[in-house]
Amino acid sequence: MFKSFVNKFFFIYAILTLIIFMILTTLITNIIESFFINDQKKNMINVGEAISEEYLAAYYDQTKMAALNFEYQIVIMSNNIGSRIWILSNDGTVQIDSEKGVNSFEKLVIDNPSIDKAKKGEIVTLKGDFYGLSSTPLITVIVPIKMNNDVKGIIVMHSPYPAVKKTANYFFNLTIICLLFSLVFSIMLMYLFSRRITKTFQQMNKTARSIANGNFESRIVINTNDDIGELATNLNFMAAELGKLEEMRRSFIANISHDFRSPLTSIKGFVQAILDGTIPHENQDRYLNIVLDETNRLSNLTNEILLLTNLENNGVQLNYTEFDIHLVIREVLIKFEGKIREKKMHITLLIDEKQIIVSADKDKIERVIYNLIDNAVKFCNKGDRITIETTKFKDKVNISIKDNGPGIKEDEIKYIFNRFHKADRSRGEDKKGTGLGLSIVKEIITAHGETINVNSKINVGTEFVFTLTITKTK
Repeated sequence: MFKSFVNKFFFIYAILTLIIFMILTTLITNIIESFFINDQKKNMINVGEAISEEYLAAYYDQTKMAALNFEYQIVIMSNNIGSRIWILSNDGTVQIDSEKGVNSFEKLVIDNPSIDKAKKGEIVTLKGDFYGLSSTPLITVIVPIKMNNDVKGIIVMHSPYPAVKKTANYFFNLTIICLLFSLVFSIMLMYLFSRRITKTFQQMNKTARSIANGNFESRIVINTNDDIGELATNLNFMAAELGKLEEMRRSFIANISHDFRSPLTSIKGFVQAILDGTIPHENQDRYLNIVLDETNRLSNLTNEILLLTNLENNGVQLNYTEFDIHLVIREVLIKFEGKIREKKMHITLLIDEKQIIVSADKDKIERVIYNLIDNAVKFCNKGDRITIETTKFKDKVNISIKDNGPGIKEDEIKYIFNRFHKADRSRGEDKKGTGLGLSIVKEIITAHGETINVNSKINVGTEFVFTLTITKTK
């Protein structure tokens, strides 16, 4: 039952709601009861003050008729407020009791702390059996009758507590019925909401399992702007990205298979031809050199795959030194002298200063420059131009390697640093590129905490720009 998160959530919500309901019930009971008790006390105090005025009027009249009339009013007021009323002299003797007959307390002397306070002019309220004089709980209000700050008598009023509680219970029951209705209604709404959430989670789980099983086209259809909608959007984005990764994986396998199969086929064909005598002895050296080139190509491909895998898995281990970036550029250009002459290319070197000292791993930055120049030379036609430029900006130097070759399609630029990306430009005219050079460049530059960007237009050319940090002068 509680395996589902939504079921747990609903159960916790229901328990918390019940606990809150019980707490509210207790608080409301006390609040309503206190309200009616206090209201009854206030009403009794008001009546006591009115009786005090009537008592003083009768006191001044001093006639038997006035005394009888006052006693009659006491009985009437007692019935109106549902309270038993005693009129005490200032020595504590009960002169008038609104209840007549055998239960009357007339002539009884009342002496207790509450009466003593009233004799001093205080209004006293209390709840209980009034010092053992009642068998049932009472709400008692004691009001002194004062004239010119002298106490002439004491009014004692008793309201049965059960009667007040009965009135309070009536309103309490109405309140509880409303709370119960709200409780049931909220639990029903929460149940319906949890069912909706359950269906949503089930759809997400189903889609997630489908994605895990390789169906990266599976999507969650939820059109909400809340957290669940955001989660669904993220899951759909994850599925799309996994689909791209899967496509890259398949492309990687297909490309690496092609790159290994082509030279292996050539090697096998030439070796077989030499062994069976198809190739004359005087031509064997030529074909053996082709075989050697193909083995070197396989060796380079293997080395670059191992290097890139090591960079991605273990991170790039950097050995920082300080060196002149212009010197490294010149050393790399010397390695391409033969190819540049062969293609009759023009090289332009634009340097911001004679010497710019940077802090980086020299060997790896040399590898970056080599790969970028190799890329430019490989894809340029005869007579094209390559421009290498350095520009200082604050504490950075921008190294630009620009060619006026065929360019890269706009929709392919974002994939240019992916391994074995199958763009025409990424393979070159000779089809001997490994397709890993730019991936290695990206890993090395990123490891240095620097940036690399590419700008390209079809039939205009391509420019790669990366940054390095200049060494601070002492």
